[in-house]
Amino acid sequence: MDTSGGGWTVIQSRHDGSVNFKRNWTEYKEGFGSVCNEYWIGNDIIHQLTKNNDTRIHFSITLTNGSTLYQEYDRFSISDEFDAYRLFLSKPSTGSLGDRLIDTGSSFDDIVGMPFSTIELDRCARDYGAGGGWWYNSCHDAYLNGPYNSTAWKQPWDPPILYGVEVSRSKQFSNRDETSSYQPQDSKVTEDGHSWKIMKIRKKSSRNFK
Repeated sequence: MDTSGGGWTVIQSRHDGSVNFKRNWTEYKEGFGSVCNEYWIGNDIIHQLTKNNDTRIHFSITLTNGSTLYQEYDRFSISDEFDAYRLFLSKPSTGSLGDRLIDTGSSFDDIVGMPFSTIELDRCARDYGAGGGWWYNSCHDAYLNGPYNSTAWKQPWDPPILYGVEVSRSKQFSNRDETSSYQPQDSKVTEDGHSWKIMKIRKKSSRNFK
């Protein structure tokens, strides 16, 4: 993936609704779907990729009207399962979407420090997130795992995106430096020219893997 210097590893991909993201804790922990189609890489793998606290995250949302917006954060990590894959983000943050994760203007919607939640564990995932797993507070201003192409997917990134019917496609990526010993299988995908809604994570390093 060549965006922002290349070297991104896919952690989430959505583009046609063929994979249901209404999943339980174990499925989000282990991952589901196919890296060549739609999938979630798994929270255990995301923790391994980000645990050294040297990872960036990049969100890029392509809308049904063809326009693309993005947001990138300087630090991203999640804790292990014992700590419920708690989310850590820090600035600086740059992009055209605007920050809707750290400083939303409401302490009820900021999601830094929130544990990961799934439909059987959390009211927001069940009643407001329409079943998708995410880091909810009460509840969110940005959420990328709602039901594809549906008004039940509320606030993918609000503002400016109110409902999932406005979103065309979805992916998420990570980048690791050469000193890391952990390599998830089949985790690297090159962008193919399609319009993607993207959430990407990338380790800070002296070089990029291709």
